[in-house]
Amino acid sequence: MYKKNSILVLLSALAVSTSFAQKGDLFAGTWEGTLKAGQDIPIIFHIEKNKNGSWTSSADSPLQSAYGIPCDATTVSGNTITISMKSLSALFEGSLLNDSVINGNFTQGVKLPLTLRRSNEEMAEAVADSLPYAVDDVLVPVSKAILSATFFQPDQITTSTAILLIAGSGPTDRDGNNPIMPGKNNSLLQLADSLARHGFAVLRYDKRGIGKSKLAAGTTEDSVTITDMVQDAVALYHWLKKMNYDQVYFVGHSEGSLVGMSAATQVPCNGFISLEGAGRKATDILKEQFASQLDAAAQQRVAGMLDSLASGMDVTPTDPTLFTLFRPSVQPYMKSWLPLDPAAIVGSLSCPVLIIQGTRDIQTSETDAKLL
Repeated sequence: MYKKNSILVLLSALAVSTSFAQKGDLFAGTWEGTLKAGQDIPIIFHIEKNKNGSWTSSADSPLQSAYGIPCDATTVSGNTITISMKSLSALFEGSLLNDSVINGNFTQGVKLPLTLRRSNEEMAEAVADSLPYAVDDVLVPVSKAILSATFFQPDQITTSTAILLIAGSGPTDRDGNNPIMPGKNNSLLQLADSLARHGFAVLRYDKRGIGKSKLAAGTTEDSVTITDMVQDAVALYHWLKKMNYDQVYFVGHSEGSLVGMSAATQVPCNGFISLEGAGRKATDILKEQFASQLDAAAQQRVAGMLDSLASGMDVTPTDPTLFTLFRPSVQPYMKSWLPLDPAAIVGSLSCPVLIIQGTRDIQTSETDAKLL
């Protein structure tokens, strides 16, 4: 049922600690670190506790293509460990800082500090063992693409309700992260985790062409429209229905709000929830955003191109700084997206609607929520 997903490490440090402590083999597992010796030298220790209570280890040095290096002696005393490799005249001595970090020194002629951390896969498995829901990575074939998704399914099924989370604009992935933005917020991952802990099944996915979701061979960016995005949400709705969930809700963040409400016009979902969704046409929002970034002449050029795209015409950006936004391959998507009126679409829904808007969003405002 469970497939490893290293991002789960972020969900619960306490869960990891409890899981390893229950096993009692605090040092057992795979540990990774990097020696700073003029250059970065990765080193990996595989530490095992034998049935008779003794310990054995082996080491890998990937930079030197050396794997399974035998360690002559491994000694554990309380929260300290010593690993010797006589063939290399090397010694590691460390102390367990917590269940996932060993602080120590590696000596081979000279003594160098070496911090070891439990491998991501092992950490993910420990977290998953303690989660109150199963985690499945799934692939869902759709027209001209294969969507990669993660399904959280509570162990104790107390409701027949499933939620489809739809990410926002650009290359935002199923966890709510965007590679263009520094760092990771994991907003959708955290939301999915919380919902699953409250008994709701949650499916979240990478949009077509984003993350692990792949376009079909020969399919390129210029063939993707917002209609495709809406049909993908519809396909995932049907996937959840086939999983025997009687009630399915669409929850869309940012541009995902527009996708979710549009999908809700096509299938009998049980409700739609907008998180920071726009209440105006994208044309109006983009004009407003560019007004604070461009001079009057540039604003006029951008406004003209947006209006042309909204009316279905191609444009040729002459300003190199605007090429990324108006590149030819993205224009089919923009032509399908810019004319859509979120307020009109949400107003046509017959299902219950919940609109949530924060006060510190830099792209949408309370005005958008009120329009919806």
